[in-house]
Amino acid sequence: MDAYMNSDELIHRLQLLQRRLYEMADDLGNLTDPEIIAVSEEADRLIVQLQRIRMNEASSRRAHAFRSETLLSAAQPPEEGREQRPAFFVKHS
Repeated sequence: MDAYMNSDELIHRLQLLQRRLYEMADDLGNLTDPEIIAVSEEADRLIVQLQRIRMNEASSRRAHAFRSETLLSAAQPPEEGREQRPAFFVKHS
């Protein structure tokens, strides 16, 4: 298993493992068979790796959004940033 698989590769590998588990369960009929457990553990490792990738991606997006927001705020003088705009209210009945 490549330690640097991207999320698409991980998903594809997980799909293959899922099919393999179904076939093995059908053939062996025993979910506690050591071969089934080994494949299941491999799938678990890939799931954890995929979750870490997605958490890092989400964290990067949040950090990028924060940096962009900070840069935009810093680019405006305080007087312009506090510009008053008319309010528009909608009454729900």
